[in-house]
Amino acid sequence: MSDSINVVSKDNNNQFIMEKSDSLDEITSERYNIDNSSSDFDSEEKGESSLGDDLTIVESGDLVLQRKIYLINNAIDEIGFTWFNLKLFCIAGFGYSVDSQMAMVQSAVKTYVDLQMKGGGYPIATEIYFGGLILGSIIFGFGADIIGRKLAFNSSLLLSSIFGFLTGGTSSYAMYSIFMFLSTVAAGGNLATDVAVFMEFLPSKYQYLNTSMAAWWGVGQTIASLISWAFIPNNSCKEAFCPSSENRGWRYAWYTNSGIVLGAALLRLFYLKLDETPKFLVSTGRDEEAYEAIMKVANQYNRKCSLTLEQLKACGEIEHTYFDSTKARGITSSIKELWRTTKVNLSILFSSKIVIRSTILIMISWMFIGISYSVFYNFLYIYIASHGGNTGNTPYLVYRNSTIANFVGIFGPILGGWLILLPKFGRRGTMIFGSLSGMAILFGYTTVRDASADAGFGAATYFFINIYYACLYAYTPEVFPTKARATGVAICLVADRISSSFAPVIYWYGEKSGSSVPIWVCGAIIGCLSIFAFFMPFEPSKKRSV
Repeated sequence: MSDSINVVSKDNNNQFIMEKSDSLDEITSERYNIDNSSSDFDSEEKGESSLGDDLTIVESGDLVLQRKIYLINNAIDEIGFTWFNLKLFCIAGFGYSVDSQMAMVQSAVKTYVDLQMKGGGYPIATEIYFGGLILGSIIFGFGADIIGRKLAFNSSLLLSSIFGFLTGGTSSYAMYSIFMFLSTVAAGGNLATDVAVFMEFLPSKYQYLNTSMAAWWGVGQTIASLISWAFIPNNSCKEAFCPSSENRGWRYAWYTNSGIVLGAALLRLFYLKLDETPKFLVSTGRDEEAYEAIMKVANQYNRKCSLTLEQLKACGEIEHTYFDSTKARGITSSIKELWRTTKVNLSILFSSKIVIRSTILIMISWMFIGISYSVFYNFLYIYIASHGGNTGNTPYLVYRNSTIANFVGIFGPILGGWLILLPKFGRRGTMIFGSLSGMAILFGYTTVRDASADAGFGAATYFFINIYYACLYAYTPEVFPTKARATGVAICLVADRISSSFAPVIYWYGEKSGSSVPIWVCGAIIGCLSIFAFFMPFEPSKKRSV
């Protein structure tokens, strides 16, 4: 840029002022003390930021967008935590709950669905379930960075509940699999947007709530366990090809769960009434709408906000790399524009050495936790039984222990939210603690020989593993740039769910051999997650997310 431009900065009294300069690079170097002679990697490793407290080094190099997000962060911090943020914490958090409810419900009913419709054999519906999660993460996750967070956030739970009701009413295995797949596609896409939406409205002082919000994951697991405990033991058959009249429990579980999800969807549509996030709006060149979204919150809760539209516009025009609806006038042109924008967003996740390092380590972490956690629990009870243990195989004990364990797991993310505030912990330290303690508990789980010990170790496992999971869930969108945040989360979820989908395969073939090797390998992999966390380059505890 060679023409003179206006730039927003602050004076010594912390007031916004306007400056003129002949180039954006000149302003960047002088105002923010950037040494252009040093390498990007060196400055990034030192944690330097051209915009004060913002984690701008994860961005793709669009300095105009960085400045606009810096102003929006200042405005959100000035407004502070409001009732809107609390509502969003609960309503977006319930998206975590729905994701875990879907996993628990389909797992709890699959045996009884098989008995009625299929008679046993390989768990095909489980693989279809993972396929739905993968496709949903791609469609809703990538779409949230292209057409916006609002549509994905508002539609995912509604679609999931509708298809969930249809799943409960099916009379053939094929139709059950199809409607469960569609319900899961919607639920799987929901998780890719929940924490991004919450984070993009959250004042930096309260960023620890990104981690604590994962407590809703345990809430969902507890709800699903209670649903299963209430309906399945007394409303299920025990023999293959039993009639539906004797096997209503799995249907009641689907209907009840779908009703709860529908309630959450209606809250999103008619109570929260979410507007598009300001950070997404400025990343797509819509400064006026971004300003209006911020001022709507400020005016609604009578909070001061010094931001002006002129300040946003004075930063300049962002790079035109976003989805342009004017170019999508037909099916062919729409596909081309979607593909172009998706490639741009993917490239942002690999835009520099340090960002590549961060993206790869996070993706590997998601992949490892996905397969290790799933395989461990599939093999655990085989191992215990082969070593003379009896954890109690009655439905009552199974669902009782599951409910206790999942309820205790709620408090893991709450502890994680507190730990990240400690100077010596932060995000990475909390993940290291969660993975190592989780590994120790999982290895200890192999000593279980009765139902009481199973309940105790199950509760401890969920508690400590959820510390790691909660921090990873929060850390992932925090270190991805605004333009590609949902895309990055979606890729990580896809890695997690592809690896998780191998669990039924390993279980199916490994069950016959009775080998204990998968138990120890999976526990060790969970411990290795601490190494990945140690080498992650960014510590968002010290910076504001962009």
